[in-house]
Amino acid sequence: MEALLSNWFFNPGLVAGGAALLASPIIIHLLNRMRYRRVRFAAMEFLLQSQSRNRQRLLLEQLLLLLLRILIVAAIVLLVARLILDPSQLSIFRGGRTHHLVLLDDSASMRDRTGETSAYAEALEIVQGLVAEGARRPDTQQFSLALLSNPEQPVFTQRQVDRELVLELSNKLDPRTFVPTHRAGDFAAALGAARKLLEAEKATVRQLHILSDFRSADWESQPAIPGLIRELTALGVTVNLVRTVAERNANLSIIDFSGATHVSAVGVPVRLSAVVRNDGTEVATNVRLKAFDNGVALPATLSLERIEPGAEAEVEFEVNLSTEGPHLLRATIEGDSFLEDNERYLAIRVASTVPVLVIDGDVASGAGEYLVDALAADSRSTGVTATLQTVDYLRQRSIEEFRAVYLVNVAELPSDALDSLTDYARRGGGIVWMLGKGARPAWYNETAFTEGIFPVRIKVSPGELPTDPTIQVPDLDATSHPIFAVLQGQDNPFLGSVHIRRFWEVDTSEPPQESELRKPPAVLAKLRDGQPLILEHELGSGRIITWLTTADPSWNDWALNPSYVVVQLETLKQVADRRSLPESRTTGEPIELSLDASRFTEEIEILSPSADGQRRTRLQAAIVGVGDETKAAASSGMPQPVMLTARFGETDPPGVYEVVLTDQNQARESRLLTYNVPVEEGRLELIESADLLERLESDPLVFVHEVGQRQWVKGEDVGTEVRQGLLIALVLLLLGEQALAYKMSYHPEPVPA
Repeated sequence: MEALLSNWFFNPGLVAGGAALLASPIIIHLLNRMRYRRVRFAAMEFLLQSQSRNRQRLLLEQLLLLLLRILIVAAIVLLVARLILDPSQLSIFRGGRTHHLVLLDDSASMRDRTGETSAYAEALEIVQGLVAEGARRPDTQQFSLALLSNPEQPVFTQRQVDRELVLELSNKLDPRTFVPTHRAGDFAAALGAARKLLEAEKATVRQLHILSDFRSADWESQPAIPGLIRELTALGVTVNLVRTVAERNANLSIIDFSGATHVSAVGVPVRLSAVVRNDGTEVATNVRLKAFDNGVALPATLSLERIEPGAEAEVEFEVNLSTEGPHLLRATIEGDSFLEDNERYLAIRVASTVPVLVIDGDVASGAGEYLVDALAADSRSTGVTATLQTVDYLRQRSIEEFRAVYLVNVAELPSDALDSLTDYARRGGGIVWMLGKGARPAWYNETAFTEGIFPVRIKVSPGELPTDPTIQVPDLDATSHPIFAVLQGQDNPFLGSVHIRRFWEVDTSEPPQESELRKPPAVLAKLRDGQPLILEHELGSGRIITWLTTADPSWNDWALNPSYVVVQLETLKQVADRRSLPESRTTGEPIELSLDASRFTEEIEILSPSADGQRRTRLQAAIVGVGDETKAAASSGMPQPVMLTARFGETDPPGVYEVVLTDQNQARESRLLTYNVPVEEGRLELIESADLLERLESDPLVFVHEVGQRQWVKGEDVGTEVRQGLLIALVLLLLGEQALAYKMSYHPEPVPA
């Protein structure tokens, strides 16, 4: 019975006792009628005759007075027991079987602090208050708790709400140990998991409580959220959107920390850049940055004078790394309410030198020597070692050790050399073509272009750029591409003094065949007549830059210009093989390994950052099944490769993770992975409650609860209109009862003095 009454009353235990009180006016009325003995005498006979004439009127008045007194008692009972006329919309603790599913946002932005508390601590308090209130109605409430980071595995699943759960929850949700993640939240996946959990419980009343900071960035990046919530309400689920942040805090974020680290060498300055974004509403001034190398502060003083709201600012600086091996770099800014995006990590594996291969198709011309001198005339200052070889080197030796391959004045490549070069590019190797007079257009057009390793078709003979002393326009028109960035501006007039005499013209007369259709190359520089001179395109994971003129002064005087060395070094930075570069990821992204069993053993070690410094985890790789490619290889008589796979998912803390592999010779190979907090978590702008309801089309089963207003948990704001109506009715009933009682009572006239 109490379970049934809880559908309509917040205090159902008071209803039964209150109902008994309804009999009190009736009992009093009956007792009053039996209070006197009946004695008949002459005067009474006259009174009885008079009463009989007014009997019906008196009876109606007495019954009306009795009814008023019963209604007064009923109104008092309903007020104390807290009647709810529409529990399907107003009450969160209704019915004998109510399931409360709490979806707790534990994304990184929930670490945002306001005073002594945080958005996440506020959410934990709400969860505990919700369960404590439900425990007041034993055997009627169920509770589930799922985290946004892992909704498929709830922390609590359909637990009966009682005092035991309240104590267990208090210990479990300790804000010192039960902390949010450093990753972004996937609301779409979480709402899908919530639907799976709730849609099977059709016989119960279902409540979904979403506790979040409700950032605009989440709703903008995940437009499916409103539709998923409407699907839940269509199933009859009441959705409470509970805010844990009252207002937006100012915030500065480091959103990028990078540089040309793939060509870093011992003793050679590496230029790095840090980008800071102002996610607040006011101008940020005098923003100071600090940089650290393996935990040691670098001497550079970095600052940004002014960052407008919503704008980004970049600061560049150089670091000189004097030791070979891995270096963990960290950039930080001063603290604010959201500390987790105030630092960013970058890992560099510094080599002794950067090896480059230069293939000269005509060694006698000396074109390759110009390039070698530009790249590695002083290896101590450039960090580059250049190896000059002929085309035969590509057929006889592996080129995997080189970060980039330059092909200077090459007429054509044998098929095996072309295959080696193509595979190298597809796996991430960098290639630079610098054509000369010895190039065979037929091979470039029919073979190199078809294979995708050369960007365009060229005409059968080189073109000439006419010279005219009266023309004031420079021969070279360079774009803002990074290889020319250092030379841009009026203070660097070197590119304007470069003269181009001859070049290979692009042949656009023949449209590409269907098999040759691909993304057109980017034009990095063109001549004053608009014809392209330097092109860039990609093949697989590799980057290729093509010069349609010579590396030596035979067709131009660029090799004699001071800008030549700068452009060649910047070109190397653009094309150099990035496979050795530590990979940058966002926190929470798992480490998934697929290893060739012929090279590596099953033993894997993961060194991950932790509060105590570093944590070591040992994994055992598993052998995977034979896939379609392996079956095809087996049917053709080729040996079947065996692959090992391993997965490590505990990548929440930001920092550098080191994966240590062991090969079949027991030699150890180390791979570095950099994990940073997602940059979108620093966008702290809140979505307005009105906007929330508008996006949800004012769904009657969706309620938005502001931060700090916890009446909805205790039901204090439920049935407000009913209570107000009952109070007004009680006052009117009391006034009516007093008026009617006064009218029906005997009032003798005052005796004159």
